Amino acid sequence: MYSGKKKCHTAKVQCIINHHKVILQVDTSIIQMHDFKLNLTNAKFILADSGYQGIQHLYKQAFTPLKQTKKYPLVQEAKDYNALLSKTRVRVEHIFAKFKAFKMFSTTYRKSLTRFELRVKLVFGWIG
Repeated sequence: MYSGKKKCHTAKVQCIINHHKVILQVDTSIIQMHDFKLNLTNAKFILADSGYQGIQHLYKQAFTPLKQTKKYPLVQEAKDYNALLSKTRVRVEHIFAKFKAFKMFSTTYRKSLTRFELRVKLVFGWIG
């Protein structure tokens, strides 16, 4: 999929883990598809980053960081909520750091896209 922001073709990788850092689901997308296309109905809690703003309207069990605006700065309770959420979400970021340790995925992917999903799931299998 061509990204107008990055001015290149991109692929998406999304990972769902539980609180023990066990990888439950890995989704890849080479075609243009919105992030909300995941099937998350059976998840107890969804802790998403700020890129998933609005997911709480689709899934009642979803939590995202609160954003401030110029008109409405964050109060201390909201800052504490964001800190707690990020302390919990950092486990997902650790999984992606291990994933990007494979240079094939941390730089420009130069292999065949037909096997991209297979390679992604293979690497996540080694990690998890």
